[in-house]
Amino acid sequence: MIRVSVFMSGLLVVCLCNASQAENWPRFRGPNGTAVSLETGFPVTWTEKDYAWKIELPEKSHSSPVVWGENLYLTSALKEGKIRRLICLDAATGKKRWERDLSLDSVHLHKKNSFASGSPATNGEKVVAAFADEKNFIVAGFSSRGDELWRKNLGEFTSQHGPACSPIIHGKYVIVAKDMMGPSSVYALDLNTGKLLWETKREFRRTSYATPVVRKRKDGIVEVICVSGKTGITGLELATGKTIWKSEEFPMRTVGSPVIAGDLVVATCGSGGSGKLLMAIPLDQKGELKPRYTITRKIPYAPTPLYKNGRLFMVLDRGMVRCLNAADGKEIWTERISGNFSGSPIWLENRLYAIDEDGTVVVMSVADKFKELGRVSLGETSFATPAVADGRMYLKTATKLFCIEAK
Repeated sequence: MIRVSVFMSGLLVVCLCNASQAENWPRFRGPNGTAVSLETGFPVTWTEKDYAWKIELPEKSHSSPVVWGENLYLTSALKEGKIRRLICLDAATGKKRWERDLSLDSVHLHKKNSFASGSPATNGEKVVAAFADEKNFIVAGFSSRGDELWRKNLGEFTSQHGPACSPIIHGKYVIVAKDMMGPSSVYALDLNTGKLLWETKREFRRTSYATPVVRKRKDGIVEVICVSGKTGITGLELATGKTIWKSEEFPMRTVGSPVIAGDLVVATCGSGGSGKLLMAIPLDQKGELKPRYTITRKIPYAPTPLYKNGRLFMVLDRGMVRCLNAADGKEIWTERISGNFSGSPIWLENRLYAIDEDGTVVVMSVADKFKELGRVSLGETSFATPAVADGRMYLKTATKLFCIEAK
């Protein structure tokens, strides 16, 4: 009887842990940047009356929402970037809980960028956001109630297309990649105080917009995987910032984030609205590494690929969807769809949900064969990635946020 009770207690703990992971969407592209949700019950098409709520947001931003428990966080900007704002909403109702402003200068932007394109990150107790102009790169930490806990200025941010940094949180560490057109670094800050824990200086060429991921290696070391054009794909020791391994450099700009795909990490570079090179680097190695395979055609530039069930799914910038065998990069199927995409897809119930630049949500079945299941217009430009948490899906445009509840 005691053994059964212990077993059931252990099972309950596992179930609660899994439920907690499924309910929260703590950073850009969800748990550790996988863009995979285990939740069910969401529709493949819907009408205006099916929204649980929708709200107007202040001015224009391209950030994606993050969610933990009852709080939803996103960033925005006002007055041509002179005010950068972190917003906290009630995740169930969309009502504003609090907002906090930082003052910065306006900067030149690419037509597909905004003054608030980076997403915040949260662990439930604290939330961190990053904003930049040419002279300042500000990372700030807040409590879930909106109390500012610390503010750290990491110096200038020089770029051709403007800022779009999304920090991440792992344990006590806030990881910020500042890969720009000038002296660059990856930083680890203390989540509680903002104190600099380490800085790893990087070679530089063009600004990178990739958001890191974290994993535990087979040798027990926890590593941060970062991407930029000049440094390629690199693995840094989380505790010290020391470089464990690195790939060859990318020839062009990196926008999409790295993706853990089985025993590989995959990342892309590109230019002119299309991907030019995908590298798949073997994990758990050290030193200078060669790719297991590369792909130079029909790959994404801005949207990040997605890994699930041994397959790599890619929504391309110019309206194409591909499914590859992740282990060797061989094509399983490729289909054309209408629309241009900058936001990344997410996974729900053997489906991809992606928002195109015109604000149309495209729902696709991608189990063994491709089938387009539905299209719903949000009525406005979008460069954001959907978020899913606690039975709700959040869809964001430049100035609006929509919520759909699972049935």
